[in-house]
Amino acid sequence: MAVVLLAGCNRLDVTGMFFSSGSHTEDRVADWLAWNEEHGQPVIADVPDNYRVFVCADPHINDDVSRVKLFLEAEHNDSQGLFSMILGDISNESGERPYRLLDSLIGQFDEMYCPVHAGHDTCFVCIGNHDIYFDCQEYYKQYFHTSTYTVTVQTVSGARDLFVFLDSGNATHGRRQLQWLKEVLSHRSEYRHVIVGTHTCLFRTSYNYSTTPAANLPEDEYYELVKLMDDSQVNLFLMGHFHHQEQHMIGQVPYVMTDNLNEGGDTPSYLVVDCGEKVSYQYQELALSE
Repeated sequence: MAVVLLAGCNRLDVTGMFFSSGSHTEDRVADWLAWNEEHGQPVIADVPDNYRVFVCADPHINDDVSRVKLFLEAEHNDSQGLFSMILGDISNESGERPYRLLDSLIGQFDEMYCPVHAGHDTCFVCIGNHDIYFDCQEYYKQYFHTSTYTVTVQTVSGARDLFVFLDSGNATHGRRQLQWLKEVLSHRSEYRHVIVGTHTCLFRTSYNYSTTPAANLPEDEYYELVKLMDDSQVNLFLMGHFHHQEQHMIGQVPYVMTDNLNEGGDTPSYLVVDCGEKVSYQYQELALSE
């Protein structure tokens, strides 16, 4: 029986919530880790000691990628921008189109020459609940291959930063993924900074969704994950899903939820994360065309 998840967004796939066509977290994570084993995980070398990463969530693409394009352009045009992150809910419809459109758009920026970026300009993603509900899981896998992986950044002075991407599309990270995460973080001392990104917000909230139970992690997993983040001195934990800016400090770890990137007539925003001697971040409104 499928786990019942209700989306933190205005459009719902009611059938998908009760009879999800996607596999369970444990099976997906097994697929993601097998892909990593075969293909390796990204390492970006010769990076300036100070750089920026642009982060968004919930683009909910249908036939319009204009806001995603503006987001990617903002990172590409920033002299310190290194790469972008999209934390789930790529799709807002069933079928292949949103993934094909995003993959094509990312490819356009990958091919652009920028001396400052030296070929590192790209975008990394993870899966969200909409990428499961709308019968889209196989399309995510076809285009983006994995949602449980790391990206290592090596700076010119020899510092190493670690970005960890997780699959929380079913409102759980699952036992297999948590074991993988513990193993990854057991090497924390090798890195200057560690930043973790996942789709589902860890904290139960309501906002405008008071009539809809909001998906969040099982309580025991929440406590285990928060303790692991604090024990591992993670510098920043990034989330999406609820389309609302929110910040928490638990122990020494900031937990930051992005706003949505693409919904109706509201003001979309994203995060700009500065990585240098310290990690800092700020919300940035998307500069929409007139």
